[in-house]
Amino acid sequence: MKKISLLIMFLALTLVIQGCQLLVFEENTFEYRQLSDQYNEYVMNDIINFDDFMSFMNEASNVTATSVFMIETDILDVFNRVTTTYHGTGTLFFDDVSYLYILTTFQVIDLNSRRVHYFVTDAYGEKMPAEIFAADSTLGLGILRVDRNSKDYEVINFASYLPLSDELVLMISDSFPTQNIQKLGYFLYQDETSYMEVTSSQNANGAPIFNLKLEMIGIQYLYGDTYVQIIDYNTIDDFIRPLLPI
Repeated sequence: MKKISLLIMFLALTLVIQGCQLLVFEENTFEYRQLSDQYNEYVMNDIINFDDFMSFMNEASNVTATSVFMIETDILDVFNRVTTTYHGTGTLFFDDVSYLYILTTFQVIDLNSRRVHYFVTDAYGEKMPAEIFAADSTLGLGILRVDRNSKDYEVINFASYLPLSDELVLMISDSFPTQNIQKLGYFLYQDETSYMEVTSSQNANGAPIFNLKLEMIGIQYLYGDTYVQIIDYNTIDDFIRPLLPI
């Protein structure tokens, strides 16, 4: 009888242990929900066939590229002669009835020279004068303002999440004198810094980088042989939100 009782207790304990192994506690923290939403976005918008890829690239070339501007900074001497010229890339992120607002990096902003002229060239090849609207050397960001014209430009949307590491992203840049250079690469997040695996150039500083929904995740800040460092949308948001009604 004692052996039977022990056997029953053993079987009951085995069932309890197996039952415990089947219990799943779903995490419900903010970080968990954000990661879950990010993964769902990735799955929903992943490019899974050639038609998807062609549609993605056509929209990037014909629509999104109109938000990208080539920037020219001219330094002049006392006789108003251009002594130094350097280039960068900017992105139209906001407009109103009077102006277009173009985001770029602080590298194309010159606050020290007395005579500086700024120009932007749109995707249609029109060159327009610009002026500094805002600049922050600490964040490495600047905004140029251009008089609004009658042309139809795309105003970019910002992403809600950073891509997953090894997710495909797209850079659209200008590298004087060439415009609308499109490069695909992989996103990397390491040591709280965002990168894109791609070869680039100094003239592409400020170039926007997009996820697979063609939402901007950030802009090129520094470039190297294999990776570019990105100023991501969170830092950009901290910069622009106090300035404009985004």
